Amino acid sequence: MPAETAQASGQGADPALLTHWLILGRVRLPGRPEHVGDARRFVARKIGSQHEQADVTVLLTSELVTNAVTHSRSRLAGGTVDVVVAARPAGLLITVTDDGSDGQFPAVRHDPGSEGGNGLLLVESLADAWGFADMAGRTTVWFRLNSGR
Repeated sequence: MPAETAQASGQGADPALLTHWLILGRVRLPGRPEHVGDARRFVARKIGSQHEQADVTVLLTSELVTNAVTHSRSRLAGGTVDVVVAARPAGLLITVTDDGSDGQFPAVRHDPGSEGGNGLLLVESLADAWGFADMAGRTTVWFRLNSGR
């Protein structure tokens, strides 16, 4: 699925992106690799292990947070990553906002044989829609999973 872009605010997900979504929770984590698991557990708690999309949601969240702590300024001292979990009857929306990077935007690498760098390829393959936005020095990457897949 191709990326869709949206405008993002400086504090997590763009309010317009979340219009008509019920916010289940949001968390701000230090931008360090050891906190990727915290993001996974947070999302799993918010959507519940019995949710039909639980495994895919946790996997894709892990990929986006890993990208944030690897490729953005969030990895620097004091850096943060914000995760927002939202739902509506039609599905789930997860946003991951990092501290931005120097002129780089999220891009899918079509290199399935490599050991790394395929996180957005997974997102593109498994999500019903995904996109990113850059505003005020922060980057938000989001994905949506529809119910009833």
